[in-house]
Amino acid sequence: MFRTLATLFVLVFMTVGLAPAIAQQGNDPAENAADAPENPIVAVVDGFEIRQSDVAIAFQRLPEQFRQAPDAQVFIQIVQQLVDGELIVKAGREDDLENDPAVQAQIAEFARVAVQQTYMNRLITAGLTEEDLRAEYNATIANTEGPIEVHAQHILLESEEDGYDIIKALEGGADFGDLARERSQGPSATRGGDLGYFTRSGMVAPFSSAAFVIEPGTIGPDPVQTDIGWHVIKVVDKRRQPAPSFEESLPTLEQQLTRELIATHMAELRSKAEIQIFNLDGSPVEGTPPQ
Repeated sequence: MFRTLATLFVLVFMTVGLAPAIAQQGNDPAENAADAPENPIVAVVDGFEIRQSDVAIAFQRLPEQFRQAPDAQVFIQIVQQLVDGELIVKAGREDDLENDPAVQAQIAEFARVAVQQTYMNRLITAGLTEEDLRAEYNATIANTEGPIEVHAQHILLESEEDGYDIIKALEGGADFGDLARERSQGPSATRGGDLGYFTRSGMVAPFSSAAFVIEPGTIGPDPVQTDIGWHVIKVVDKRRQPAPSFEESLPTLEQQLTRELIATHMAELRSKAEIQIFNLDGSPVEGTPPQ
């Protein structure tokens, strides 16, 4: 228990420096009074306000197992760690650490990453429109055809002989659904053996191989054996799956066009830059002349 809590303290403490709401928050209570009801103050450190939104940010950055803990149990621990974090920031500023070379290097690296992320986000937002996505959908997906599906019923039996007995009864006019409910040993028996629609890969090979050659409205001439028994199969219908809708295709389209957009833009940036790559020993990489 103590080890778990200690781990939680460390993880919460690590989020203190990552919470942008704290870094951007003003210290003037009047300045933030307007949003106080929706975002109440949970602590004040030498006039610096820590709000509920800061606790929420720190909480969301915790690993899943700690986010399962009761809110009341974790809340006060996060607040205490945020308070400690602000005390450390205050002490560090008093020591002029903001001008320390190591701190400046970290700030510069953070700024580089933030610029990269913001630049790419804006590139994608501006360059990836719904019109582009729909045009790609219409060109590559809208007119495609999905795989063939079969709608079948079956009766699962213990032996091939039982299977032929069922086929004989069906040829004599017995109802397939009634016989399935009476004789089938599979879970679909209560549904009259109805398996719904399935693709060729949706069933085991012996069963699907037989089902896909049976004509709709007819019963297979022979029982089909699989690992679970013998099947009498009736095919109700066959159809081809329609192309996926635009909404269903959207995640794939977004990924594809985003990759293409970034690749095109990076090629453009490279063409305008002078680039030379070197080996670990400092020698130029062969075949990569300055660009």
